[in-house]
Amino acid sequence: MKKTAVVALALLVGWVCMATAQTEPPGEVTVGGEIILRIRFSAGGMTPKQRADAITIRLRTILQDPDIQPSDIVVKPVAGGEAGIYVKDQLLVTVDKAHANFHKTTPMKLGEIWAKHLREVLPQVNVKPMQ
Repeated sequence: MKKTAVVALALLVGWVCMATAQTEPPGEVTVGGEIILRIRFSAGGMTPKQRADAITIRLRTILQDPDIQPSDIVVKPVAGGEAGIYVKDQLLVTVDKAHANFHKTTPMKLGEIWAKHLREVLPQVNVKPMQ
């Protein structure tokens, strides 16, 4: 009986955490007014908005490179079974388990979906040198 109660409590706590995370407004990463990523869950002590802001700062640095190619955007496994999306070996975003669970997939598979979108968008919006 005790074991069942502990399992039920663990499931309830997990559900409450997921429900709480979903009540926070998502953080949006935008380029030129277009939303390119929506961060729905807190992680690493940051709210979704704070995470989106950190990604935006990284993105600004990355977009200063005038030669970004779609092949420069890759997904790699990172600690804890999560995935990282890198642009020319610079981390842009960590795809965590909460986002993967929300989309009913794995962090690596969701990372590939996000990376596919980024491969289409980023080369079009990076800074081009003036001629």
